Amino acid sequence: MKLQKMGLRFMLGMPVAFLMTFGMIGIGCASSGGKTKEYTNTEKARMLVEIANGSLVEGDPTGALQNIFKAERFDSSLPELYHTKALALFAKRDLISAVEAARKAVKMQPNFSDASNTLGKLLLDLGKYDEAVGPLTRAANDPLYRETYKSWTNLGILKYKTGEYIQSEVFLNRAIQESPSNACVAYFFRGQIKDKDFRLDEAIADYGEATKRQCSRFGDAKLALGMSYQKSKQYEEARKTFLEIQKLYPNTKLAENAIHQLRNLP
Repeated sequence: MKLQKMGLRFMLGMPVAFLMTFGMIGIGCASSGGKTKEYTNTEKARMLVEIANGSLVEGDPTGALQNIFKAERFDSSLPELYHTKALALFAKRDLISAVEAARKAVKMQPNFSDASNTLGKLLLDLGKYDEAVGPLTRAANDPLYRETYKSWTNLGILKYKTGEYIQSEVFLNRAIQESPSNACVAYFFRGQIKDKDFRLDEAIADYGEATKRQCSRFGDAKLALGMSYQKSKQYEEARKTFLEIQKLYPNTKLAENAIHQLRNLP
């Protein structure tokens, strides 16, 4: 799994509910008493945003944007609309427009921590590290934000990219502490730090955690795991891991890298 795709999933919030009644949005919905319920423009916009979120989960950012543009015509005052727009634009790799949408969401609702995290992640991806710190720190320190592990992870990645490995590990530790079962990206980057320090047994343990549960197909972590086995001269484990990568990711760059590493094994 590429880190770009992991990034989108990482910024998405909780699973969205699909609104099966949305087909009635244009004409209203008959209630049990025979009366027709008319949706307000705001209700219609929110339904469209939910459908757009569903499109993102299904890997269809173009469909998401189509519904977002419809939602804007009904009610352009919803911060969640611009947050979803930012996620869809991120998926289409239009980071500049995604930042603009995320900024709008945060400006409209400063305590919208999902949007703050998304804004910080986008700025991080653009290499605007100083700008990213503020929104990520606000989200990480929000006691009402259920997914603070995302923001702590992003702060850890930021410090990793600027070479501040001690502080990076502190933030990554916090992410893992907040949600160990969801912190696969934090485990991966903490493994990278330990790998650099030749703490290979610890790196192997972290890469192993990064490939468990919902991250079982986190290809970059699997490759790093195999390479750490190789460095620590655990050649059979390395061979097993590289062969597994070939099977899971045929005809990909990951598979090519695994084949190259296999050739270097004694």
